[in-house]
Amino acid sequence: MSSWLDTALDRFERDNEDLALATHRVLARIATDAPLHARLLNTLSMLEHLGSRKIVATQSSAGIDEPTLRHVAEEAHHAYFMKRQAQKAGGRALEYVDEDLLAPAAARMYFQRLESGMKRVLGTTRATYLYMSMIVEFRALWFYRLYQRVLRETGHRLSLKRVLGEEQNHLHDVATRLDAAGEPTETRAQRFLAAEQRLYERLLAAMRAEILDLAPSPSSAVRRRIGVSA
Repeated sequence: MSSWLDTALDRFERDNEDLALATHRVLARIATDAPLHARLLNTLSMLEHLGSRKIVATQSSAGIDEPTLRHVAEEAHHAYFMKRQAQKAGGRALEYVDEDLLAPAAARMYFQRLESGMKRVLGTTRATYLYMSMIVEFRALWFYRLYQRVLRETGHRLSLKRVLGEEQNHLHDVATRLDAAGEPTETRAQRFLAAEQRLYERLLAAMRAEILDLAPSPSSAVRRRIGVSA
């Protein structure tokens, strides 16, 4: 494991404390509304699918290694898992079209702007893939842990244990590979994490704006349990 990674994860938690509270509130509202919940799950499926596609698109040379193949396979499985759960929640087939997604424009922009910013700094496709994977895994672990907490609090049986375990392995793997390649990983990671946080704030704001007029407030019993105001 990279020697700096645990410290960086602790700092990420501190830097995102306010966002954690805001995210918890948004997720708590979504989880109590089945159609909205289906759209969130489908949006997560789309983001996982975009991630797997970007790996395939950028890491297709004859020298592709086993860890990268495992990474793309697991990201594709996460997309499948989230899609399946979305369709269970929604009771119908869902597509990656705007009406079946939550804040679709902001979700797509999150990936595109993060990647384009890294490309301008890094230049090489390999380095961009590794840094992009690492930064996205920081957010994925953080978000899925919050989401799992909300699922428990609102009585959902859905478990993200496997997803969380694989995302954590991805993070440790890419951080280790960057260190082995002699990259100034810690310094660059803080720069990229700051940029990612701004993009996530926009995504969260778009999600919150979209659900305010659509999602009913949780019941009083649920509000007391999860600590969400009306």
